[in-house]
Amino acid sequence: MATIARFSIPADDFPLGRIFDDLPNTTVEIERVVPTEQDLLPYFWITDGEQTDVQGFLTAEPAFESVTRVDALDGRELFRAHWNTDVEGVLTAILESKLTVLSALGTHERWTFEFRADDPDQISAFHRTCADYDIAVQLERLQSLAENQPTHSHGLTANQHEALLLAFNEGYYDQPRTTNLETLADQLDISRSSFSDRLRRGYYNLLENTIAHTYTANNAE
Repeated sequence: MATIARFSIPADDFPLGRIFDDLPNTTVEIERVVPTEQDLLPYFWITDGEQTDVQGFLTAEPAFESVTRVDALDGRELFRAHWNTDVEGVLTAILESKLTVLSALGTHERWTFEFRADDPDQISAFHRTCADYDIAVQLERLQSLAENQPTHSHGLTANQHEALLLAFNEGYYDQPRTTNLETLADQLDISRSSFSDRLRRGYYNLLENTIAHTYTANNAE
């Protein structure tokens, strides 16, 4: 049975996490991919509010055999990397477990990965390999692929619909706000980052299926 799992690890436990030592306000987002030894997480976006020489920091990172700046858009830079597969750790766990990376987001505090596994044993293998390398991995969510599929209008999953509606009803969008993410997350018995991620993905699906959909349709006419 196909399974979706979300894990988080401390920023320092991922090779690219060391960039946050010098650029603490940076955000890194890895593009969706099925990792292979030849293309292990090849593309990632970096957002740096300080407009520093990001590539200079990346070039000095031993986890890369090479890294090239491909493009820049709206304050974000796209890089293509060839990773050094001899660097053991979470990269080894991802590669050996043969998980599909649905998303990966890094900040100075943590990395959050969302994987899809064809077999639940892949999830166990990833967790076990991380433990072997003393990586403080935390499982934040585990659900079947069917549970993760859109079940409401505008492409929202049940979890996204629940989070958006709760935030609206509790006054999160009021001015001034009458609640916060921590309180909302507690009501669903999930972490703050998980609740925030549900909102972010919910926003994306709403925009994709409403405003963006209408814009695309109008341009096609």
